[in-house]
Amino acid sequence: MEREQAGLPPYFDTNRRDYEGHMAEVAQRLQFQHDFAQSALKTLVLVNGGAIIALFTFLGHERAAFDLLWLKRSFAAFAAGLGLAMFAYFGAFYSQANYMTAVYQQAINSRSAMAALDLREDEEPAERWGTIFLRVGVGSALLALAAFVGGSVCALVGLV
Repeated sequence: MEREQAGLPPYFDTNRRDYEGHMAEVAQRLQFQHDFAQSALKTLVLVNGGAIIALFTFLGHERAAFDLLWLKRSFAAFAAGLGLAMFAYFGAFYSQANYMTAVYQQAINSRSAMAALDLREDEEPAERWGTIFLRVGVGSALLALAAFVGGSVCALVGLV
């Protein structure tokens, strides 16, 4: 009763809590974006780049017997893995950026409802793009891992 007399719309407290919750999630998603980018880049670059360095180290030994064609295939697979690792990095980054945008738009909607405005942001496109980039990131990460495994098999065949 006091709220209505003060001119506050119904469910003001609920809308305020929703707004604050969404804004907290925006900050958290930004941290996730940062963490995903670092993890993906470090891990995938480390395994594929380390494998390339190991290949170069092996090729530096004059007495080693190997099939150069298979080692070239191995090198190509590891290099492809590095490229795919970058796609995974960008996929993770942009997925979280879009999810953050969607949550920000939800926060704006909560704030508008709190102020009894008819303004409504559409968060669907940002969520849809977030899902697309998430799939690109995960798919690229899996392909980078597959390239590492394929490069390892090629290196093994080239050495036996």
